[in-house]
Amino acid sequence: MGRKGTGVEVRGNAIRIQFTYNGEVLRRTLNIDGKPLPPTTANLKYAHRLAAEIRERIRFESFSLAEYFPADGDVGQPQTVGTQLDDWLSAQRLEVSTTAGYSSAIKFWKAAVCDRRGSKLGDRPVRMLKHSDVLTALASRPELTGKTVNNYVSVLRKAMELAVADKAIATNPVSAVARAKHQRPLPDPFSREEAEIIVADMAAHYPAPITNYVEFKFFTGLRTSESFGLRWRDVDLSSKHLLVHRAIVRGVEKLNTKTNTARQVILNSRALAAVQRQRKHTQIKGEHVFLDPRYDQPWFEERAFRRSYWEPTLRRLGMRYRPPYNTRHTYATMMLMAGMTPAFCANQLGHSVEMFLRTYAKWIDGGQNALEMGRLEAAIAPSASTSAPKKGR
Repeated sequence: MGRKGTGVEVRGNAIRIQFTYNGEVLRRTLNIDGKPLPPTTANLKYAHRLAAEIRERIRFESFSLAEYFPADGDVGQPQTVGTQLDDWLSAQRLEVSTTAGYSSAIKFWKAAVCDRRGSKLGDRPVRMLKHSDVLTALASRPELTGKTVNNYVSVLRKAMELAVADKAIATNPVSAVARAKHQRPLPDPFSREEAEIIVADMAAHYPAPITNYVEFKFFTGLRTSESFGLRWRDVDLSSKHLLVHRAIVRGVEKLNTKTNTARQVILNSRALAAVQRQRKHTQIKGEHVFLDPRYDQPWFEERAFRRSYWEPTLRRLGMRYRPPYNTRHTYATMMLMAGMTPAFCANQLGHSVEMFLRTYAKWIDGGQNALEMGRLEAAIAPSASTSAPKKGR
Protein backbone atom coordinates (compact mmCIF):
# COMPACT_ATOMS: atom_id res chain seq x y z
CA MET A 1 0.00 0.00 0.00
CA GLY A 2 2.92 2.37 0.64
CA ARG A 3 4.33 4.03 -2.46
CA LYS A 4 7.91 3.30 -3.37
CA GLY A 5 10.30 6.15 -2.70
CA THR A 6 8.03 7.93 -0.19
CA GLY A 7 9.64 6.39 2.87
CA VAL A 8 6.38 4.69 3.90
CA GLU A 9 5.60 0.99 3.59
CA VAL A 10 3.07 -1.46 4.98
CA ARG A 11 4.47 -4.46 6.82
CA GLY A 12 1.65 -6.86 7.62
CA ASN A 13 -0.68 -5.02 9.98
CA ALA A 14 1.77 -2.20 10.66
CA ILE A 15 3.24 0.87 8.99
CA ARG A 16 6.97 1.44 8.76
CA ILE A 17 8.76 4.59 7.71
CA GLN A 18 12.30 4.87 6.39
CA PHE A 19 14.69 7.82 6.44
CA THR A 20 18.39 8.58 6.40
CA TYR A 21 19.83 10.21 9.53
CA ASN A 22 23.53 10.90 10.10
CA GLY A 23 24.39 8.81 7.06
CA GLU A 24 22.47 5.77 8.31
CA VAL A 25 19.27 4.38 6.84
CA LEU A 26 16.76 3.95 9.67
CA ARG A 27 13.43 2.13 9.63
CA ARG A 28 10.88 2.61 12.37
CA THR A 29 7.47 1.06 12.92
CA LEU A 30 4.80 3.53 13.96
CA ASN A 31 3.14 2.67 17.25
CA ILE A 32 0.30 4.00 19.33
CA ASP A 33 -0.06 3.04 22.99
CA GLY A 34 2.64 0.42 22.48
CA LYS A 35 0.88 -1.27 19.57
CA PRO A 36 1.56 -0.98 15.81
CA LEU A 37 -0.48 1.65 14.05
CA PRO A 38 -2.88 -0.20 11.69
CA PRO A 39 -2.52 0.68 7.96
CA THR A 40 -5.85 2.41 7.48
CA THR A 41 -6.22 5.09 4.81
CA ALA A 42 -6.18 7.86 7.43
CA ASN A 43 -3.15 6.40 9.19
CA LEU A 44 -1.23 6.07 5.94
CA LYS A 45 -1.91 9.73 5.15
CA TYR A 46 -0.57 10.56 8.61
CA ALA A 47 2.53 8.40 8.00
CA HIS A 48 3.30 10.21 4.75
CA ARG A 49 3.00 13.58 6.47
CA LEU A 50 5.23 12.37 9.30
CA ALA A 51 7.88 11.03 6.91
CA ALA A 52 7.93 14.34 5.03
CA GLU A 53 8.19 16.25 8.30
CA ILE A 54 11.12 14.10 9.47
CA ARG A 55 12.99 14.62 6.19
CA GLU A 56 12.39 18.36 6.44
CA ARG A 57 13.70 18.55 10.01
CA ILE A 58 16.74 16.44 9.14
CA ARG A 59 17.41 18.85 6.29
CA PHE A 60 17.35 21.84 8.64
CA GLU A 61 19.24 20.01 11.41
CA SER A 62 16.38 20.27 13.91
CA PHE A 63 15.51 16.58 14.07
CA SER A 64 15.62 14.66 17.36
CA LEU A 65 15.30 10.89 17.14
CA ALA A 66 14.18 10.63 20.77
CA GLU A 67 11.43 13.16 20.18
CA TYR A 68 9.87 11.02 17.46
CA PHE A 69 10.93 7.59 18.67
CA PRO A 70 11.61 7.67 22.45
CA ALA A 71 12.43 3.96 22.56
CA ASP A 72 15.70 4.73 20.75
CA GLY A 73 17.11 6.17 23.95
CA ASP A 74 18.25 9.59 25.05
CA VAL A 75 19.77 10.89 21.84
CA GLY A 76 18.28 14.36 22.17
CA GLN A 77 15.58 15.87 24.36
CA PRO A 78 12.29 16.56 22.58
CA GLN A 79 11.34 20.20 22.22
CA THR A 80 8.20 20.66 24.28
CA VAL A 81 5.83 23.60 24.30
CA GLY A 82 7.33 24.62 27.64
CA THR A 83 10.93 24.59 26.41
CA GLN A 84 9.88 26.37 23.22
CA LEU A 85 8.28 29.15 25.29
CA ASP A 86 11.44 29.47 27.37
CA ASP A 87 13.62 29.61 24.26
CA TRP A 88 11.38 32.25 22.71
CA LEU A 89 11.45 34.43 25.83
CA SER A 90 15.24 34.25 26.08
CA ALA A 91 15.49 35.47 22.47
CA GLN A 92 13.50 38.67 23.16
CA ARG A 93 14.76 42.13 24.08
CA LEU A 94 12.12 43.33 26.51
CA GLU A 95 11.44 45.87 29.22
CA VAL A 96 11.26 44.50 32.76
CA SER A 97 7.51 45.06 33.00
CA THR A 98 6.92 43.31 29.66
CA THR A 99 9.07 40.37 30.69
CA ALA A 100 6.99 39.96 33.84
CA GLY A 101 3.78 39.85 31.80
CA TYR A 102 5.22 37.32 29.36
CA SER A 103 6.52 35.16 32.21
CA SER A 104 3.03 35.05 33.67
CA ALA A 105 1.65 33.85 30.33
CA ILE A 106 4.34 31.18 30.03
CA LYS A 107 3.59 29.94 33.53
CA PHE A 108 -0.07 29.58 32.55
CA TRP A 109 0.66 27.57 29.39
CA LYS A 110 3.12 25.26 31.11
CA ALA A 111 0.57 24.29 33.77
CA ALA A 112 -2.60 24.38 31.64
CA VAL A 113 -4.51 21.11 31.24
CA CYS A 114 -5.01 20.37 27.55
CA ASP A 115 -6.94 17.08 27.42
CA ARG A 116 -9.32 14.90 29.41
CA ARG A 117 -6.41 12.85 30.77
CA GLY A 118 -5.07 15.91 32.59
CA SER A 119 -1.95 16.27 30.45
CA LYS A 120 -0.06 19.54 30.82
CA LEU A 121 0.26 21.59 27.67
CA GLY A 122 3.82 22.56 28.59
CA ASP A 123 4.91 18.91 28.48
CA ARG A 124 3.47 18.31 25.00
CA PRO A 125 6.03 18.02 22.17
CA VAL A 126 5.84 21.05 19.93
CA ARG A 127 5.16 18.98 16.83
CA MET A 128 2.15 17.37 18.56
CA LEU A 129 0.49 20.62 19.68
CA LYS A 130 -2.97 20.99 18.17
CA HIS A 131 -5.37 23.88 17.85
CA SER A 132 -7.82 21.99 20.06
CA ASP A 133 -5.18 21.65 22.81
CA VAL A 134 -5.03 25.43 23.07
CA LEU A 135 -8.81 25.77 23.19
CA THR A 136 -9.07 23.06 25.86
CA ALA A 137 -6.43 24.80 27.99
CA LEU A 138 -8.31 28.09 27.79
CA ALA A 139 -11.65 26.42 28.52
CA SER A 140 -10.20 25.04 31.75
CA ARG A 141 -9.88 28.61 33.07
CA PRO A 142 -13.25 30.27 32.37
CA GLU A 143 -12.58 33.01 34.93
CA LEU A 144 -9.88 34.62 32.78
CA THR A 145 -10.87 37.94 31.26
CA GLY A 146 -10.88 38.44 27.50
CA LYS A 147 -7.89 40.76 27.79
CA THR A 148 -5.87 38.18 29.74
CA VAL A 149 -6.78 35.41 27.27
CA ASN A 150 -5.66 37.55 24.34
CA ASN A 151 -2.38 38.39 26.08
CA TYR A 152 -1.69 34.73 26.86
CA VAL A 153 -2.56 33.53 23.35
CA SER A 154 -0.34 36.24 21.83
CA VAL A 155 2.68 34.88 23.72
CA LEU A 156 2.03 31.28 22.67
CA ARG A 157 1.41 32.33 19.06
CA LYS A 158 4.72 34.19 18.90
CA ALA A 159 6.60 31.27 20.43
CA MET A 160 5.15 28.92 17.83
CA GLU A 161 5.97 31.41 15.06
CA LEU A 162 9.59 31.06 16.12
CA ALA A 163 9.26 27.27 15.93
CA VAL A 164 7.95 27.61 12.37
CA ALA A 165 10.81 29.95 11.46
CA ASP A 166 13.28 27.43 12.92
CA LYS A 167 11.64 24.69 10.79
CA ALA A 168 10.73 22.74 13.94
CA ILE A 169 7.10 22.64 12.78
CA ALA A 170 5.52 23.29 9.41
CA THR A 171 2.56 25.42 10.52
CA ASN A 172 1.56 27.40 13.59
CA PRO A 173 -1.28 25.61 15.45
CA VAL A 174 -2.10 28.81 17.35
CA SER A 175 -2.53 31.13 14.36
CA ALA A 176 -6.25 30.36 13.97
CA VAL A 177 -7.17 30.88 17.64
CA ALA A 178 -9.74 33.69 17.60
CA ARG A 179 -9.37 36.75 19.78
CA ALA A 180 -11.55 36.71 22.87
CA LYS A 181 -14.17 39.40 23.17
CA HIS A 182 -13.03 42.17 25.46
CA GLN A 183 -14.64 45.47 26.29
CA ARG A 184 -12.22 48.05 27.57
CA PRO A 185 -13.53 49.29 30.95
CA LEU A 186 -14.41 52.95 31.24
CA PRO A 187 -12.13 55.13 33.37
CA ASP A 188 -13.27 55.31 36.98
CA PRO A 189 -12.05 58.69 38.24
CA PHE A 190 -12.49 60.22 41.67
CA SER A 191 -14.70 63.27 41.87
CA ARG A 192 -13.11 66.62 42.68
CA GLU A 193 -14.69 66.43 46.13
CA GLU A 194 -13.28 62.93 46.73
CA ALA A 195 -9.82 64.07 45.67
CA GLU A 196 -9.90 66.93 48.16
CA ILE A 197 -11.08 64.63 50.95
CA ILE A 198 -8.26 62.15 50.25
CA VAL A 199 -5.59 64.86 50.26
CA ALA A 200 -6.96 66.34 53.50
CA ASP A 201 -7.09 62.95 55.22
CA MET A 202 -3.53 62.12 54.23
CA ALA A 203 -2.37 65.48 55.55
CA ALA A 204 -3.93 64.58 58.90
CA HIS A 205 -2.36 61.12 59.16
CA TYR A 206 0.91 60.96 57.21
CA PRO A 207 4.17 62.88 56.74
CA ALA A 208 4.00 65.94 54.49
CA PRO A 209 5.88 64.26 51.56
CA ILE A 210 3.01 61.77 51.20
CA THR A 211 0.41 64.54 51.02
CA ASN A 212 2.57 66.46 48.54
CA TYR A 213 2.91 63.41 46.36
CA VAL A 214 -0.80 62.56 46.29
CA GLU A 215 -1.87 66.15 45.61
CA PHE A 216 0.74 66.31 42.84
CA LYS A 217 -0.67 63.15 41.24
CA PHE A 218 -4.25 64.40 41.39
CA PHE A 219 -3.32 67.69 39.72
CA THR A 220 -0.78 66.60 37.08
CA GLY A 221 -2.11 63.23 35.88
CA LEU A 222 1.38 61.73 35.68
CA ARG A 223 1.55 57.96 35.48
CA THR A 224 2.77 56.38 38.73
CA SER A 225 6.00 55.25 37.06
CA GLU A 226 6.60 58.80 35.75
CA SER A 227 6.03 60.41 39.14
CA PHE A 228 8.41 57.92 40.76
CA GLY A 229 11.10 58.72 38.17
CA LEU A 230 10.73 62.53 38.27
CA ARG A 231 13.99 64.33 39.18
CA TRP A 232 14.57 67.87 40.30
CA ARG A 233 16.65 68.62 37.22
CA ASP A 234 13.48 68.09 35.18
CA VAL A 235 11.46 70.63 37.22
CA ASP A 236 11.48 74.30 36.12
CA LEU A 237 9.64 76.23 38.81
CA SER A 238 10.23 79.60 37.16
CA SER A 239 8.38 78.58 33.97
CA LYS A 240 6.06 76.19 35.85
CA HIS A 241 6.93 73.23 33.63
CA LEU A 242 8.01 69.63 34.09
CA LEU A 243 9.95 67.56 31.58
CA VAL A 244 8.59 64.03 31.73
CA HIS A 245 11.00 61.64 30.04
CA ARG A 246 11.90 58.91 32.51
CA ALA A 247 10.13 56.34 34.70
CA ILE A 248 10.73 53.73 37.38
CA VAL A 249 9.07 50.41 36.57
CA ARG A 250 9.36 47.41 38.92
CA GLY A 251 12.44 48.86 40.52
CA VAL A 252 14.23 49.63 37.25
CA GLU A 253 14.79 53.24 36.19
CA LYS A 254 14.16 53.78 32.49
CA LEU A 255 15.23 56.76 30.42
CA ASN A 256 11.91 56.78 28.61
CA THR A 257 8.20 56.86 29.35
CA LYS A 258 5.58 54.23 28.53
CA THR A 259 5.00 55.79 25.09
CA ASN A 260 8.73 56.49 24.50
CA THR A 261 7.89 60.17 24.03
CA ALA A 262 9.11 63.01 26.25
CA ARG A 263 6.61 65.76 27.03
CA GLN A 264 6.33 69.10 28.78
CA VAL A 265 3.70 69.26 31.52
CA ILE A 266 2.44 72.64 32.68
CA LEU A 267 2.06 72.99 36.44
CA ASN A 268 -1.23 74.44 37.62
CA SER A 269 -1.35 76.25 40.97
CA ARG A 270 -2.18 73.13 43.00
CA ALA A 271 0.58 71.03 41.47
CA LEU A 272 3.05 73.92 41.77
CA ALA A 273 2.21 74.37 45.45
CA ALA A 274 2.78 70.66 46.11
CA VAL A 275 6.19 70.76 44.41
CA GLN A 276 7.14 73.95 46.26
CA ARG A 277 6.33 72.31 49.59
CA GLN A 278 8.32 69.24 48.59
CA ARG A 279 11.52 71.20 48.00
CA LYS A 280 12.61 71.22 51.64
CA HIS A 281 12.25 67.44 51.85
CA THR A 282 14.19 66.23 48.82
CA GLN A 283 15.66 69.04 46.66
CA ILE A 284 18.86 69.27 48.69
CA LYS A 285 19.62 65.71 47.61
CA GLY A 286 19.35 66.86 44.00
CA GLU A 287 17.84 63.65 42.66
CA HIS A 288 14.26 62.35 42.82
CA VAL A 289 11.48 64.76 43.68
CA PHE A 290 9.45 62.16 45.58
CA LEU A 291 10.98 59.63 47.96
CA ASP A 292 9.58 56.98 50.26
CA PRO A 293 9.79 58.89 53.58
CA ARG A 294 10.22 55.67 55.56
CA TYR A 295 13.58 54.93 53.98
CA ASP A 296 14.48 58.20 52.24
CA GLN A 297 14.86 56.21 49.03
CA PRO A 298 13.13 56.41 45.60
CA TRP A 299 9.82 54.61 45.24
CA PHE A 300 10.58 51.44 43.31
CA GLU A 301 7.10 49.97 43.04
CA GLU A 302 3.54 51.10 43.48
CA ARG A 303 2.68 48.27 45.86
CA ALA A 304 4.69 49.77 48.73
CA PHE A 305 2.88 53.13 48.43
CA ARG A 306 -0.47 51.48 47.89
CA ARG A 307 -0.34 49.17 50.90
CA SER A 308 1.22 51.63 53.33
CA TYR A 309 -0.72 54.79 52.50
CA TRP A 310 -3.31 54.57 49.73
CA GLU A 311 -5.39 51.58 50.78
CA PRO A 312 -5.53 52.53 54.50
CA THR A 313 -6.71 56.02 53.56
CA LEU A 314 -9.60 54.81 51.42
CA ARG A 315 -10.62 52.29 54.10
CA ARG A 316 -10.50 54.96 56.75
CA LEU A 317 -12.72 57.21 54.65
CA GLY A 318 -15.11 54.40 53.70
CA MET A 319 -14.50 55.33 50.07
CA ARG A 320 -14.93 52.89 47.19
CA TYR A 321 -11.51 51.52 46.22
CA ARG A 322 -9.79 52.62 43.05
CA PRO A 323 -6.05 52.18 42.40
CA PRO A 324 -3.62 55.11 42.55
CA TYR A 325 -3.49 55.16 38.74
CA ASN A 326 -7.01 56.57 38.80
CA THR A 327 -5.61 59.90 39.95
CA ARG A 328 -4.59 60.21 36.29
CA HIS A 329 -8.17 59.64 35.16
CA THR A 330 -9.28 62.19 37.75
CA TYR A 331 -7.05 64.91 36.32
CA ALA A 332 -8.10 64.09 32.76
CA THR A 333 -11.79 64.42 33.57
CA MET A 334 -11.13 67.48 35.72
CA MET A 335 -9.57 69.24 32.72
CA LEU A 336 -12.41 68.24 30.42
CA MET A 337 -15.12 69.34 32.85
CA ALA A 338 -13.36 72.70 33.02
CA GLY A 339 -13.84 73.06 29.26
CA MET A 340 -10.21 72.55 28.17
CA THR A 341 -9.64 71.28 24.63
CA PRO A 342 -9.05 67.53 24.15
CA ALA A 343 -5.87 68.22 22.17
CA PHE A 344 -4.32 70.16 25.07
CA CYS A 345 -5.44 67.56 27.60
CA ALA A 346 -4.02 64.71 25.52
CA ASN A 347 -0.67 66.47 25.24
CA GLN A 348 -0.48 67.00 29.01
CA LEU A 349 -1.15 63.32 29.69
CA GLY A 350 1.13 61.97 26.96
CA HIS A 351 -1.72 60.44 24.94
CA SER A 352 -2.37 60.65 21.24
CA VAL A 353 -5.51 62.68 20.61
CA GLU A 354 -7.18 59.57 19.18
CA MET A 355 -6.44 57.54 22.30
CA PHE A 356 -7.55 60.38 24.55
CA LEU A 357 -10.86 60.81 22.74
CA ARG A 358 -11.51 57.07 22.80
CA THR A 359 -10.72 56.82 26.52
CA TYR A 360 -12.51 59.92 27.80
CA ALA A 361 -15.35 60.36 25.30
CA LYS A 362 -17.89 60.28 28.13
CA TRP A 363 -16.44 63.46 29.62
CA ILE A 364 -15.51 65.37 26.47
CA ASP A 365 -18.47 67.73 26.57
CA GLY A 366 -18.55 68.20 30.32
CA GLY A 367 -21.69 70.08 31.30
CA GLN A 368 -22.35 70.99 27.69
CA ASN A 369 -24.48 67.89 27.16
CA ALA A 370 -27.10 69.03 29.66
CA LEU A 371 -27.14 72.50 28.08
CA GLU A 372 -27.61 71.11 24.57
CA MET A 373 -30.39 68.77 25.68
CA GLY A 374 -32.04 71.70 27.42
CA ARG A 375 -32.11 73.57 24.14
CA LEU A 376 -33.68 70.58 22.41
CA GLU A 377 -36.31 70.15 25.11
CA ALA A 378 -37.21 73.83 24.81
CA ALA A 379 -37.62 73.41 21.05
CA ILE A 380 -39.79 70.30 21.17
CA ALA A 381 -41.90 71.15 24.21
CA PRO A 382 -45.55 71.60 23.26
CA SER A 383 -46.63 75.24 23.13
CA ALA A 384 -49.40 76.57 25.34
CA SER A 385 -51.75 76.80 22.35
CA THR A 386 -51.25 73.18 21.31
CA SER A 387 -51.10 71.65 24.77
CA ALA A 388 -54.23 73.33 26.20
CA PRO A 389 -57.41 71.27 25.79
CA LYS A 390 -59.86 72.70 23.28
CA LYS A 391 -63.14 73.97 24.63
CA GLY A 392 -66.24 72.42 23.22
CA ARG A 393 -68.45 74.59 20.99
